[in-house]
Amino acid sequence: MRFAPAIRTGILLAAAAAVLAAGPSGKALHVDGDFEGIQAGKYLRRDDKGQDWYESRGDTKEGRNLLVLSTKKIGGNRTRKAMIKAHPDLNTYLTQRFARAQTGDFTVRFDVYIREILSDDNRSVFFLVGDDRDGKRGANSTGVERFVFMGFENALEPGKINLFAREAKTTWDQRTVVVRDLDLKTWYTVVVVVHTQDEIFEVAVEGVTPSPVPLEAFHAGRSVPKRLTHLSFASWNDGAGTFYVDNVSASEH
Repeated sequence: MRFAPAIRTGILLAAAAAVLAAGPSGKALHVDGDFEGIQAGKYLRRDDKGQDWYESRGDTKEGRNLLVLSTKKIGGNRTRKAMIKAHPDLNTYLTQRFARAQTGDFTVRFDVYIREILSDDNRSVFFLVGDDRDGKRGANSTGVERFVFMGFENALEPGKINLFAREAKTTWDQRTVVVRDLDLKTWYTVVVVVHTQDEIFEVAVEGVTPSPVPLEAFHAGRSVPKRLTHLSFASWNDGAGTFYVDNVSASEH
C-alpha cells in the first residue's frame, strides 16, 4: 500500500536526517561514469571481468547493437556518452554492477538527453535500480528485481515530456508524475537518493524541482529488493525511446 503523503514525508525526513548526521563517505560505486575511457561501442556492450558498463538484456544481436558510444556533439555536449536507439520490437539495457551490494543509503546522479519517445506506448527512457535475483535476461529486467522504477513519457504539449515513477504495486495508469513539462532535446541532471531499508527514494531534477520528491520503492513481488546490486537505463519493446546518458555517478553515504 502506498504511503499517505504526510507519512511518506515523515519517513523520508527521518531517513534524511540520519544520513546527514552520519555524513557521506563518498565511496564510489561505479566506473567510467563519463564514458571517456571507453574507446568503442563494442566495449560498452561487452560484459568484461570486473566492473564495467555492458548491455545486459541480450535481446538479439540487433537489440544489443542499439546501445552505442556517441562522440557527436549533442545539445552542446561534445564528450563521449552512451546512446540507446529506439526500436518498437526490441529491448536494450545499459547496465553496471555496483562495486558493493547496497543495503543502506546512496545517491545516483546522471545527465540525460531525450531525442524522442515513440508514441506507440508513450513511455521510455527507463532508469532502474535493483538486482538480478532470477538470473535471467539481465539485471532489472523483471518487476520483482526493481526498487527504483522511473521513466519519461510524452506530455500533452508537443516537445514536452514528463518524468514519472512507478511506486509500490501501482499499474501504469497509477504512475506518479514527478516532474511535468520538461523539454525534449535538452540535457537534464537527475539526482536519485535511495534509502534501501526504508523502502523509499527521493528524486530531483537540478534547476527544476525546488526540493526532492519522496517516492515509495516499486513492489512487484513478495518483498522489495533489500540488496541493490545494479543500475540500468533502458528502452523497451513496449516503451521505446532514443536518448543519451552521460556523467553517471553513484556513491555511498
